[in-house]
Amino acid sequence: MTILITGATGNIGGEVVKHLIEKKLPLRALVRDRSLVSHLEAQRIELAQGDFSQSDTLDAALQGIEKAFLVMPNTPDQVELESNFIDAAQKANVQHIVKLSVMGAGELPSTFQKWHRQIEEHLEASGMKWTHLRPNMLMQNMRWFAQTIAQQGVFYNTVGDVKISHVDARDVAAVAAVCLTQVGHENKSYVLTGSEAISFDEVAEKFVQALNRPVAYVNVTPQELKAARLANGEPEWYLDAELELFACWANGAGSVVTNTIAQITHRPATTYEEFAQYYAQTHTQDFFPTARS
Repeated sequence: MTILITGATGNIGGEVVKHLIEKKLPLRALVRDRSLVSHLEAQRIELAQGDFSQSDTLDAALQGIEKAFLVMPNTPDQVELESNFIDAAQKANVQHIVKLSVMGAGELPSTFQKWHRQIEEHLEASGMKWTHLRPNMLMQNMRWFAQTIAQQGVFYNTVGDVKISHVDARDVAAVAAVCLTQVGHENKSYVLTGSEAISFDEVAEKFVQALNRPVAYVNVTPQELKAARLANGEPEWYLDAELELFACWANGAGSVVTNTIAQITHRPATTYEEFAQYYAQTHTQDFFPTARS
């Protein structure tokens, strides 16, 4: 059984690869540029060069594949591109796709949730077996805030003191690996969260302890946040969609806690304190003005 992994260099896809390597399963990674993934070749992972917008490359990448992990970054044409992959997989007689979706897909009135539900529905109608993984905000998204923490000792958002059940990408990947390799997860949707919901003030305190430096959360208006990030070069379409999601969080939509990760992986979900300690060790240089010796 050969499994195809998309997003094999990302936060989640890269961790899925690690899990499947441990299981000694034959893997193929769909990549856009082979020159950027020498570390995958070094692990003897088969590479297929392809693009979600080029159906012929998907056809070649999916030949002989039984199961696939589907993930891609948010783009304005995400529904079209992920649907292209699903269509190619159906054509290649792929049996099961595990799709990375998002918590609240089809339920929250935000662009990302609407897009993911459209893709989920396309997959469900394909006739292939499917599993939807719907994680809450990834703990690894702290990378968004690293620059202002390094420069100012603060990070900004617009959700006030609401609590969010942040989830570790490594836990999401562990669930994906189980769903790709064990039976019983077909045609199911899983909401994946951390073991607790905490506020950004509490997140800041976790990083104070982990980094041993001041870190504070500053709440701003949506307009202030958008203006600052536009000035930093981020695309307006993305910021508008993200602010829709932040508005849902501010109303408590991100506070739900599930124990799905523990049920599927048979180990507790990573706590934010554990994550902060890990991330501070592996990304210390990101949170200080200059690298520490």
